[in-house]
Amino acid sequence: MNLKDKIQKIIKSVLCGVCLVLTGCSAASMAQESSFESAYENGVEEEKVNIYTSTASVIIRSVNEEDQKISMYLINRNENRDIGYNGATVIQDKYENAMSIAQLKPGDIAEITYNSELERAGSITLSQDAWSFEGVTKYNLNIGNGNASIGDETFSIDNKVLVFAEGDVIDAAQIINQDVLTIRGKGHSIMSITVEKGHGYLDIKNDEAVLGSFIEVGQTVISQIAPDMLITVPEGSYTVRITGEGIDESREIQIERNKETILDLGDIEVAKIQDASVKFAITPSTAVVYVDDVKIDTSRSARLPLGLHLVTATASGYDSLSQYFQIEDGVNTVRMTLEEESDISGNDIFSSEKEEPTITIESPIGAEVYQDNLYMGIAPVTYNKTAGDHTITLRKTGYITRSYGITVVDDKNDVTYAFPDLERENNTVSGNSVNGQNENGNGNTSGSNNTVSGNSVSGNSVSGNSASGTNG
Repeated sequence: MNLKDKIQKIIKSVLCGVCLVLTGCSAASMAQESSFESAYENGVEEEKVNIYTSTASVIIRSVNEEDQKISMYLINRNENRDIGYNGATVIQDKYENAMSIAQLKPGDIAEITYNSELERAGSITLSQDAWSFEGVTKYNLNIGNGNASIGDETFSIDNKVLVFAEGDVIDAAQIINQDVLTIRGKGHSIMSITVEKGHGYLDIKNDEAVLGSFIEVGQTVISQIAPDMLITVPEGSYTVRITGEGIDESREIQIERNKETILDLGDIEVAKIQDASVKFAITPSTAVVYVDDVKIDTSRSARLPLGLHLVTATASGYDSLSQYFQIEDGVNTVRMTLEEESDISGNDIFSSEKEEPTITIESPIGAEVYQDNLYMGIAPVTYNKTAGDHTITLRKTGYITRSYGITVVDDKNDVTYAFPDLERENNTVSGNSVNGQNENGNGNTSGSNNTVSGNSVSGNSVSGNSASGTNG
């Protein structure tokens, strides 16, 4: 074998070795890649730990977006709690559609998951089991008896029900039958109430010339004008009409929630109607007397227009009596004697029952007391009891005016109510404006003595108080 052949043989051997080495590397590389793919495909990813292991049914009380806190009432635990949230918190409606935090409202019923140690919510979902009635005007809330009606449906309700007005929690007793509500609950239980449209007050000033005339506030209030009236009216814009003998006046007013609007009628001129002094001699002396359906204080003389009037007298244990009397110029005396009630056999019934039952408003002491817009006196005050639903309004200079709904039972017992003390008005006077302060001390309730068509408005705020009543 010559030298050339030897060299070629050596080169072939080297090339074969290189090929084997390269083939082995490629196989190893492919095997390694396959091994990585297999590890990726078959490997187990690290599980995320769910830290939101606590659950609760809640009622939303308020949302503080600045501090990222939600105040909630935990229904099953009967406690209030502030729970935080962040961008990862899932917020959904009852159909599991995404919601923003700003869409949560006080009174909403929701199901939440949260971490009790971190005080942070993982999810907030409006309850699928909850119902909501909005714009409710036909209702009867009897929390003392634990029942309520919405339209023709009956529900249960207790004294733990949360009631909201303008974002604040108030006492259910501050709801009056003129308010418009949103009512939420589950099954046949009412769990939260929101006052969507509240009430304010119409204070009539300089009304001497129009006493006995009728006042109509839109289609909401129709009443005969009596001395020292304070009329509760649903918030809104109204045309006020005053009608009577020789009177037909209209005014435009704006009623704001928990504020007083003053209606000055001093500019109304009425031709003076000739009247005369009238004394009353009624037996028994405890009789309640009405002249043309207006209650009269018979302990002193009254002045009545000349002409024919219907006088009605009623007393417990006696038959009611109505008679017409002609009032003439000079001094007149109306004499009436009631007959005692008789049983079927014609025998007189001698009753040891006391006089007509009464209502006593014993506190807050010194407050003006109004029942159904009529002035009853200064607390403590006692007046004749009338069965049914009534609105009691309490007013005192320098304090916030409050109204409460009461239900008076038709029986012979006296009843006494003790309402909470009124809150002072924390107002700061600057120039001609008055800046109001709400119950939390935040100056976000404002009022001013504005004059519109001769009417002024003074501002009040909302607080959560309750009233207690006792039968005597």
